[in-house]
Amino acid sequence: MAVIQTADLSKRYGDQWAVEHLNLQVEQGDIYGFIGRNGAGKSTTLKLLCGLARPTQGEAFIFERPVYDPVARRRIGALIEQPGLYPDLSGRENLRLYALLLGLDSPERQVDEILATVGLLATEKKPVKQYSMGMKQRLGVGLALLGGPDLLLLDEPINGLDPEGIREMRELLLRLNRERGLTILVSSHILGELSKIATRYGIIQKGKMAEQITADELAQKCADYLYLRTNEPQKAAALLERKFRLSRWEMQPEGEMRIYDTIDARAVGQALAEAGVAVEEMGLHRQDLESYFLSRMGGAEHV
Repeated sequence: MAVIQTADLSKRYGDQWAVEHLNLQVEQGDIYGFIGRNGAGKSTTLKLLCGLARPTQGEAFIFERPVYDPVARRRIGALIEQPGLYPDLSGRENLRLYALLLGLDSPERQVDEILATVGLLATEKKPVKQYSMGMKQRLGVGLALLGGPDLLLLDEPINGLDPEGIREMRELLLRLNRERGLTILVSSHILGELSKIATRYGIIQKGKMAEQITADELAQKCADYLYLRTNEPQKAAALLERKFRLSRWEMQPEGEMRIYDTIDARAVGQALAEAGVAVEEMGLHRQDLESYFLSRMGGAEHV
């Protein structure tokens, strides 16, 4: 089931398109990593999805309902930019105040559960102004959990956190996804951290969707492989598959063979030479996740 689906979603400010013809799809149970450079349109997209901004063109649907449908909006919890916290109030008091503003039934029970979930029960009486950045961000996620949403929209929740705060946020999001079954869309430019939790990615460039890809598909694209071109690609493939018992390989349309099994390149070259197959090109391809993302976002400039 598509939890989020957009159709040519667009937002223009003056003459500038912040989001342009964006087609995004998030499936139920996903942790969807929304990736792009600063200014690529991530925050604007999240504002459109939770009703904080109206699109210039296009539509967005949450659980197959328009974004502005009251039933859809009740199923969303959002943390956009910085959480709106009252610094002189404690974590419990902040949660209680927002629960009352939302008109929630049994707010105290929800507050207790959320404090335990985000790991702030031990510091519930401490004023928020004494919280670390990581604690404030976790409390912000706690605010988004009020009302028991099925979908979380989180805008750069690990931005500015130290390594411990990043780890705590990562573990929290994984726990919410696995134990509560929450679907989570999380935007970030910290690629290494997203790769530890995301099941699907959307890469946005200058307001347009550059690519949507699952974690498994990404792992395949970024896997190391031995590539080779020969004067007889079909003969070479049959020979190598038989001789080395290859299980993971593919032939590209242009006749390039890619071997994902661990294999000795010299042995490959020798086997082909003995069979009279001329090797035109052969080498080891390596690409890490960061290089892949940067290439899809339009170059290796700072994200």
